[in-house]
Parts: sequence; structure tokens; C-alpha cells
Amino acid sequence: MADQSVTAGGAAGMQAPGGPGFGAQPPAGYGYPGGAALPSGKATASMVLGILGLVLIPIIPPIIALCLGISAKRMADRGEGGGRGQAVAGIVMGSVGIAFAVLGIIVATVQGIGAM
Repeated sequence: MADQSVTAGGAAGMQAPGGPGFGAQPPAGYGYPGGAALPSGKATASMVLGILGLVLIPIIPPIIALCLGISAKRMADRGEGGGRGQAVAGIVMGSVGIAFAVLGIIVATVQGIGAM
């Protein structure tokens, strides 16, 4: 049976440059231009304030988180910065925090009226 190790160049036992199954690697620096955009400060602040609004302080931080999240999402959609996911997280947590605060105010008001 004939030797099956003949590769590029026709010489037995010789392998093509780069090894079997691997082509030449592109030089460093190729890929997406500029890399991924870093999250903006607004997006990060929106997410942090949304978390604080859900966990600690239920009234003011969710409102700020919602406003900053909307602004950061618009910036990310225009390509002026990254952090779209953080901005959406801030919008969602800010909205939920506002809903919890409103619900708490309604419950407290109803209990206060019922106690009279």
C-alpha cells in the first residue's frame, strides 16, 4: 500500500507550514475596529441606583435610575457609548422600584385611613 503522508510540495513526510488543519494566523490587530464600546457612566449609575432602589431606599433612587437608564439607552442606540444592557437593567429595576414605592404609599394610606 502507498504511503498516505504525502502533503503539499509532494515530499513524503513533509507537512505544510502551519501544521495539519491549521492555516496561517492573522497578524495581531485584525478584527473589529476599535473593539467593543465601554459602558457609559450613566448606564452603570442607572443599574446601581436601580439595585439600591429595590434593596435599600425605595423612593428617590428608582426615579433617578429610570431617567439615567433611558438617557444611557438612547446614547447606546445612537452609538455614542456602550452599556445598553446595563441601561435596560436600570430602566427595569427603576420601574419596578417606582411601582413598589407607589404600592407601599397606597397601602400605608389605606391603613392610615382605616385606623381613623
